Parts: sequence; C-alpha cells; structure tokens
Amino acid sequence: MSLEEQIEKCQKIHDVLAEHWDWVYYDTPHSDCSWLTSEYVKQLKPDVAHRVPVVIQELEQLLKQHRGSSFSILDVGCGVGGFIHRANLTLSEKYPNIKFNVTGIDISSKMIEYASKNLRDLDVELICDSITNHDLKFKNEPFDVAVMMVTLSFYSNENAKEVLCAIHDKMKRDGCMVLMDFAWSYKWKGAKLFSKPLQKLTDMFFSHLIGESYHFNTRTEDQLKALLKDASFEVTRSYLSEKTSKMRGMLVIVAKEEVKKQETPMELVVAEEETLEEQLK
Repeated sequence: MSLEEQIEKCQKIHDVLAEHWDWVYYDTPHSDCSWLTSEYVKQLKPDVAHRVPVVIQELEQLLKQHRGSSFSILDVGCGVGGFIHRANLTLSEKYPNIKFNVTGIDISSKMIEYASKNLRDLDVELICDSITNHDLKFKNEPFDVAVMMVTLSFYSNENAKEVLCAIHDKMKRDGCMVLMDFAWSYKWKGAKLFSKPLQKLTDMFFSHLIGESYHFNTRTEDQLKALLKDASFEVTRSYLSEKTSKMRGMLVIVAKEEVKKQETPMELVVAEEETLEEQLK
C-alpha cells in the first residue's frame, strides 16, 4: 500500500475516533456509540493514564541536560491535544525559566478540531497534515525533541521509515526522539502462535471503523530499532513501560541523530588533493 493510501485510511480511522479520544483525555462521554467502541475507550483510559507520565518523564530527563532558555517540542500524531496539555502543565511548573515552543501535527482534521478547542489557552502551533509533506515549514523547527505515541504502528515498514525520516529532517543536530508504541514481548516462543489471532482482532476493529480492510502493525523491539536506524537515528535506550498482556506491551525508545563516522586527517588530505587535481585539469 502506498504512503498516500495508508495516510488516507489512517485519516478515516482517526476522524471516527476523535470524539472518543476526547472522551479518553477529557472525560467527555459520547453516548451515541457502539458497545465495542465504548469498551475501547474504557480500555484506553488506564493505558493513557500510564503512558503520558512516562513520556513526560523522558522529556524531564532531557531538560535536566538542556542549557538553553527555550525548548521546542514536536508531537507527531498529537490527536486531541491531551499529551500536549498535560506535558505543558507539568513542565511549565517545574521549569518556569524555560519557554516551551510546542507544535502538534495530525492527519485528522477532526482530531485537530478538538485539539484547537482543548489547547485554546496555550500558545501551541497545530497543523493538520502529514509529517511526510516536504513543503511543511513549522515556526518552531528545528526541534529539540519529537514525541510519537502509538502512531508508527499504523504504517507499514516502508511507510514508517518515510515518516521517521521526515521527523529526522525537522530535528536539531543534537535533537532527540521519544517513541512509544506497541511491541510484541513474548517470553516464550509458543506465544507467537497467539499473536496472529490477537493481530486479527485489532485489524477487524479498525476495518470495522472505516468499512474496509485495514492492517495494524505491531512490531518487536528489534524491528522498531531497525526502523529507527534506517531513518538515521541511534537508539540510546529502550524499555517496556507496561504489559497489557504477556505477549504485547508498550515499548519506549529514546533515540538521537546517528553519529556519523568522522573522517581522519589522512582522509581529509586525500580529499583535498583530489579536489585540487580536478581543478587543475
């Protein structure tokens, strides 16, 4: 599936779920929904209550080493603005001398509509678009940190790499990425037999939402690390923050721009000699 086709399907899913995600973050119950969607929200509430503090804690670790008077944050797949809202409250209180420049981007116009309402009292840049749009220019770029929570799994490997590369292009040279997503976490090989039925249930749910087939991608830790490496990120640490089951948990990966191989003095001399020879020809 092409990136454009996958973005369109993701957009449909998140347009449908926007009101329900507002319910998750801001406790605004939506009575006119199916039992299945209602159960989905009930399962999400405790998950989100755990996820958000974990990512905020990662931002705090970065801020302890930060020497500037401002700190720019990019939230990719910002949804209804719930993470930005809670992160701003926590970080602004703990670091009053730092100005936080925050940008949120989401492909769903419905999500951005809710985010605009929920964040109306904050100075936040909100964009409805795909991060892969190369014409995008954010007022806060380049960013100190990019956050992406449970977004990469909506994309195939090839498209996920393109998303990560697009984020990498918006980062500062020493910028950092905090990725949180589902990951298979089996402790015994037999559990792999049950991963396919679990995957099919997830696929059926999202397919039901948009009225057409959809495949949700849950990866292993090694697969997620490989995607980051392919996008020129270097993983500094990773850990499982929670286990929703004995097979699938929430993995947190912190990555920085990959350190490029430094040229030796001899390599530089050779390169200069080659350049001079070309000029004399």
